[in-house]
Order: sequence, then C-alpha cells, then structure tokens
Amino acid sequence: MIDSIIREFGELLGMGGLELSPGGDLVLEIEPSDTLCLVSSGEELFVSLSRSHQYPHTPSAARLLELLHFEKNEGQGVRCRRTDFGRTNVLMETLSVDGLRGADVLEAFDRLTKLHNMAEAV
Repeated sequence: MIDSIIREFGELLGMGGLELSPGGDLVLEIEPSDTLCLVSSGEELFVSLSRSHQYPHTPSAARLLELLHFEKNEGQGVRCRRTDFGRTNVLMETLSVDGLRGADVLEAFDRLTKLHNMAEAV
C-alpha cells in the first residue's frame, strides 16, 4: 500500500519510479536549501521538509511557533525542530496511511513549503 502511495506521489512530481529504501525512507534534495524526507512507520508516513539558512538570515523561533499554532494551521499538527545550531528548520507532519493518496502527500509537501516561505517573509 505505501509503495503505491509513494509511486503516485512521484508521478505527481514528474518523477516516475519513486520508492522507499529498504529501511522505509526516501530523501529528496528539492533545492540547494531544501530536503524532503518521507519515512514510513507502519500505519503512519512522516513527511518532513528541512530548509537551511545562512546565519543570521534564519526565521526566529517565535515566528515559527506563531505559524504552527493549531488555530492558524487548521489543526494540521505540524511540528518544528531546529538543527545545525539554529541554521536549519525542520517542519514535519504525520499522515495516517489509512486512505492516504499520493495527492495527500503532495498537499503536505506544499503546506510545509508554504509554512517555510511564510516564516521567511517577515
């Protein structure tokens, strides 16, 4: 089931033949600063988008928390982590595999991209 979801997602991106590694993950370098990671964990698919910044041009932690508040994020449950001494922001969403389609994964990817862009727009 998860294999067909990933293939459908890849086709929507124009990248036929996408599949998870034997370990259950897929990492795509989207842009020089963005990395998309999909990780399957049985009943869930973790979708994360990391974006690196050159110090000091990184969104503030307060801005990220504001954007991720459940009232502003339509209850999507997006989580954030900062790595690389605050130079990389990782946004992650957990999707239930039950009824999941490739289009849902693409929507999550788009949502995470928009959140990164909104954090930088201040």
